[in-house]
Amino acid sequence: MTDDKYKADFSVDKGELKTPHEKPAPAGKEHTVAKGETLSDLALKYYGHATKPYYMLIYEANKELIGDNPNFIRTGMILKIPNLPEGM
Repeated sequence: MTDDKYKADFSVDKGELKTPHEKPAPAGKEHTVAKGETLSDLALKYYGHATKPYYMLIYEANKELIGDNPNFIRTGMILKIPNLPEGM
């Protein structure tokens, strides 16, 4: 028998970041970059993952606008958020 009063709560308040229990926002649309946002933030918001394979999808879809450095996006940029390829 498990006593719930001894159950650990590992939840963390991450502000606007998505938790594993929240569904990602729909992809296949555009996003206007807000101050302080990164491609990792957008990957987490739209795909539920902030790792390189996911944020590089957004970068590749917007490479002409962003330039050679995926770490440099500017507030106000309107980025395409591609749908995830099958298998990701």
